[in-house]
Amino acid sequence: MKNISLTVKIWLAMSLVSLLLYVVVFLWMPIFLHNFFTATLMDPHGPPPQELPRGPLKPPELNIRSFIILADGSTLPAGLPQALPPALWQEIQENATCQPAARQVYESRNTDLPVRYVIRKDMAYGHPLYQVAFLRKSEEDRFMKAFFFNILPYTFIALMISWFASLVLVRYLTRPLVQMQQHVKRIANRNWHEPLVVQQGDEIGKLAASIESMRQQLVQQDEAQQSMLQNISHELKTPVMVIRSYVQAMQDGVFPKGDWAGSMQVIKEESERLEKLVKQLLYLTRLDYLAARNPKEQQVWLNELAAGVARRLMPQRPEINWQLELQPTALAGDPDTLRVMLENLLDNHLRYAVSQVVVKLTGDRADKTIACTIWNDGPHIEPHLLELIQQPFQKGHNGKFGLGLAIVQRIVKLYQGQFSIGNQADGVVSILRFPTSKR
Repeated sequence: MKNISLTVKIWLAMSLVSLLLYVVVFLWMPIFLHNFFTATLMDPHGPPPQELPRGPLKPPELNIRSFIILADGSTLPAGLPQALPPALWQEIQENATCQPAARQVYESRNTDLPVRYVIRKDMAYGHPLYQVAFLRKSEEDRFMKAFFFNILPYTFIALMISWFASLVLVRYLTRPLVQMQQHVKRIANRNWHEPLVVQQGDEIGKLAASIESMRQQLVQQDEAQQSMLQNISHELKTPVMVIRSYVQAMQDGVFPKGDWAGSMQVIKEESERLEKLVKQLLYLTRLDYLAARNPKEQQVWLNELAAGVARRLMPQRPEINWQLELQPTALAGDPDTLRVMLENLLDNHLRYAVSQVVVKLTGDRADKTIACTIWNDGPHIEPHLLELIQQPFQKGHNGKFGLGLAIVQRIVKLYQGQFSIGNQADGVVSILRFPTSKR
């Protein structure tokens, strides 16, 4: 069954249900008809009992349909004991007096032909009376046989129509699934530029919408990856070309910077620039690895971490005034990733600051959040870069590689936080928010 298609499985299920329904109807029909006959015979509004024929009756001539037995053993109409076979009459009397239910069906074989009768127990003027109705089994069997032979062709036709209709319905229901299967196969082959359109509001439509959302994300990711590869190639090519050209010139006895020491200094700076770029690219890859796994976490005091990072960066620009307002705040996480996040963010603010950098760290127990605000009094970010500056290789004036804020954004997402950067009247501000507990 595992290798059978969904269309066949649904069709077999619907066909089995319809077949079971017809089997139940066929099994239940005899009981229904039997109860119908007995209820009709005991209908108080039915025809009156027939008159008894003269003389003793043989079983084939037993055409009495109903009569009443009184409490004293007499019958209505009178003289019935002489018209019935003695064994049958005695059996009816015994069953009537011993019957616990209000109505019960019996079958007698004390005659040449089986006779089926129903006894209904009533009360009249405080005395019991019993109404007896006959139905020859041969008559019932003949009617049942004729009924089944007449209804059987129509039942078979209805069964075939239901099977065909269920097949059409199943093909209609599974058509979107087949379409999605083909589309997912194309996506697996990296052919994801054709949209998936399934205009349904049910579960299948929701599944199609999820696949289409996945396709769009894959397209965006592919475009971002292609753009990132182009940017990486460009960023790596520049220092490599500088180093190569300087080395070649020095081998030819030419010093581009005037002397050997100046030329070697340029090669050293470009090598450091290349090393830093490679480290940042590798760190971006490491963040993608960490996002797909659950790294070990420990309690990290962000106030101590931010203070340590600030002390290491202060010598780069001694003229900048630092203002640290750090409330003791702890976050469960990896100290290395949080340190890299603060280093990149503080280094960015320090690079553009004119005279001051302010770092504020607070924790809100009511909202269960941690907020970190970093401000500098440098020039505003270009308006067209505000929406793009957190993407890889997007950099403003005097920017280095355009990877620092992209790394910050990745780390913040790793901790399910929020990161924003914008202009204020007197400078530029970055805001970090983290939940104290991950969801």
